[in-house]
Amino acid sequence: MTTLTSITVETEDCVGVCQSCPSVGSCGDRLVCRCLKITEHDIVTSIRTIGLTTIDEVKAATGAGDGCTCCHRELRQYLAVYSPSSSPNMCSAK
Repeated sequence: MTTLTSITVETEDCVGVCQSCPSVGSCGDRLVCRCLKITEHDIVTSIRTIGLTTIDEVKAATGAGDGCTCCHRELRQYLAVYSPSSSPNMCSAK
């Protein structure tokens, strides 16, 4: 297990060529949803390009999290890092 910027990822689950995933988004080949074989790359790309903000949206767009639901905690981490709703407002002046 490795921690980077307060996000912990189980590195022993990495199936990509990197074999060590220090943070969410660092190993595109890693399986996040083992039931449906959805990779980190698929999830991050969908969150960024479609602008997903909830687990239900991730499930609808990628299928991830629609099986046993064990990956929901990790999906929340991806949403926290890559979702448009996680970006700070650039200007708070009204």
